[in-house]
Amino acid sequence: MVAGGLIIGASGKGGGYRLCRSPEEYTIGEVIELMEGPLAPVACLSSGAAPCPRAAECETLPLWTEYDRLTHDFFYSKRLSDILPKESPLQAGTVS
Repeated sequence: MVAGGLIIGASGKGGGYRLCRSPEEYTIGEVIELMEGPLAPVACLSSGAAPCPRAAECETLPLWTEYDRLTHDFFYSKRLSDILPKESPLQAGTVS
């Protein structure tokens, strides 16, 4: 997550990790994709995928496209702050 620009490391006494932005500015989708990879259910719908030569004949593509849009919209509409307890240290911008 450090390499992805979501958190920064703090060394020394009291070190740990800190969020680069406030929890309200992080979407759950960006965190999942950074940690797990693309949310796309099939490779041909991944960002930057080459056009599939069989797309015109693919009877399941509309199903996967709709599912992809639903999951993307769901996870990108949720914020890190939505799932944190009100008194969480993350609300203050630090993680240990």
